[in-house]
Amino acid sequence: MIKKQRKRHLQTWSVLAVLIPAGIISAWLVVPGAVTERLLQPAPATGLPIVTGSDEKNNYTANLRSNNDRSQYQLELIQKKASTAPSLLIFQAANGDSELIGRVETKGRYYFALKPDSTKPYSFILYDIFHKEVIDSIIFKTNLRIKG
Repeated sequence: MIKKQRKRHLQTWSVLAVLIPAGIISAWLVVPGAVTERLLQPAPATGLPIVTGSDEKNNYTANLRSNNDRSQYQLELIQKKASTAPSLLIFQAANGDSELIGRVETKGRYYFALKPDSTKPYSFILYDIFHKEVIDSIIFKTNLRIKG
């Protein structure tokens, strides 16, 4: 190398010696923090006062709730830990047909209003929409009749 090239080489490496650590530090500063478990939808209202049925599983607890005169029913799902499926759909199964009643995302307490026209035991299906498979089913064994 000639003297002019050595001088330019020194200048280039001097600039890089400052820019590389500055780039690494600035890249480290803009890395987003850890994602917390939070719901994409707002927190729901409180549950109905009377628990008429309950089903305990490893990952969740399902309660069937009603009001005092049993004219309204509600499914309460308490997710104890984050699910392995990113999004679960809950269907209410009745007369060989199923109707979507809601979605469960992460751990927390979920309430789903139920239609007041069922005369059979309540049964629900938890379905993983990404893997397209039934995760679990919930059946409340008591035969409940809704007044109305």
